[in-house]
Amino acid sequence: MNELAADLVRIGRFTTVASYQRFGYLCGGLLILSGLFHGVVYLVDGGPWEGPVSWRKPIVFGLSFGITLATLTWFMAFLRPRRWLGWLVVGVFAFASVGEVFLISMQKWRGVASHFNEATSFDGMIFSLMGMLVGLVALVIVAVTIWAFAQLDAPPSLALAIRLGLVLMLASQGVGVQMIVEGGNTFGAEGALKVPHAFTLHAVQVLPALALLLLASPEHTERRRIEILSLGAVGYAALIASTMTQAYAGRSPFDLAALSSALALLGLGLLLVSAGFTLRGIAARTRTPTPEPHVR
Repeated sequence: MNELAADLVRIGRFTTVASYQRFGYLCGGLLILSGLFHGVVYLVDGGPWEGPVSWRKPIVFGLSFGITLATLTWFMAFLRPRRWLGWLVVGVFAFASVGEVFLISMQKWRGVASHFNEATSFDGMIFSLMGMLVGLVALVIVAVTIWAFAQLDAPPSLALAIRLGLVLMLASQGVGVQMIVEGGNTFGAEGALKVPHAFTLHAVQVLPALALLLLASPEHTERRRIEILSLGAVGYAALIASTMTQAYAGRSPFDLAALSSALALLGLGLLLVSAGFTLRGIAARTRTPTPEPHVR
């Protein structure tokens, strides 16, 4: 297990970290700690999980922004920017992420809604500022996605995972725009837009993690890794399609229709098959010396 962890650190280029990456990881870690802290507050204070004023928002946004910031910071190891450009990209994303989570948390501590709240001029100003910060986040995601397609120093399977994850992350921004249009998180009667928003947003962690595990497997060639990763990506896309079908039909997440159920089962099945191949390759490490990842 220690050998596997060491290989993942090496393959993922976590050993050499630039100064702007240390800053990004620090800010991402603080956001994750903020989410965990508010989780403890929720356990002590109680109250509703759902609704416009709940501890769910600082918890979920803290964890989500923290993990996303850390992920984008990690991608810099494969984009290899000049130092000033790395600071610009990571710095802007970190500033916007920390600012967004701070404002959301502040509004909850004030006992008022953070989103779509224009009850007072101050609340309206806060919501507008949140919108501007999210706009900065979206601009960075667009820029990094274009950059990743133009220049990415990574094995083909990992490059594919990063690019697909970034594209789906862009799709999550589109769902976010739909939320603004709807004036909330619900489409129609009960369609929860936050579900497809979350699924599309966090593909950028799931797919690269799968690619890293495949790269640590001595059993698979690079062509085979791409095939397994593609299978998992199709499965994840089917899950996203399931959540979108459910949301845009105006149905609640657990009020499953035939089409969304079929897509969910297909997605889960493909992901499980992909995970099975990956784990089998990892298990082969105990029987075979681990070579350097290579392309064949």
